[in-house]
Amino acid sequence: MTDRPASPRPESPVEPLTRGHKKRARTRQGLLDAALRLFSRQDVAATALQELATEAEVSTGTIYNYFRTREELAEAVGLALASEFSETITELSEGVSSGAQRLAIGVRMFIRQAQADPQWASALVRVIHFDRAMHSKLAGYVLNDLRAGLAEGTLRYTDEGIALDLVVSAATGAMRATLDGRAIPDHDVRVTEMILLALGATAAKAKKIAALPLPQGD
Repeated sequence: MTDRPASPRPESPVEPLTRGHKKRARTRQGLLDAALRLFSRQDVAATALQELATEAEVSTGTIYNYFRTREELAEAVGLALASEFSETITELSEGVSSGAQRLAIGVRMFIRQAQADPQWASALVRVIHFDRAMHSKLAGYVLNDLRAGLAEGTLRYTDEGIALDLVVSAATGAMRATLDGRAIPDHDVRVTEMILLALGATAAKAKKIAALPLPQGD
């Protein structure tokens, strides 16, 4: 006796967003935007939720409907800041086979974004300093590229954890330099070249990879 193929189960209808859901999403986004403005001006640890209420022009009670602590708020802002941009970099790098080159693209684009949007960069740097989990989230985006660069023989490092810290710390340090007005010409290229050298790339490969044209979106 052969088993009959199971009849396909009917898909559950997707419930449309109600006005309440849409309003809640708008309010949450408004709080994140207000937190971004605050974190671009002052340290996360110095920011009280009452200040967020004032910045967002809502009641303190409204804040607690979305974020119970400053730590929850900082994590949400950090995810919003880093995740969307990191996903954009991943999409742009999709056709690049070299892990070392993908790593270089990511570092350069984060530095260039700091030059283009100081408010974004200032808030991101402060959140990373405040929230170690945010540091780990950013490191997660470069882990596969590090491993691929090692497997292909371009990179030669002995400790993965140190390599991760090196990339994230150097990239955020370069963002700080940009914000402080200490960036040099071709800052993104120079920092990336030094990161690749520190990760074991030869001087010739580090120089070549760091200076490759960045991928362009549609």
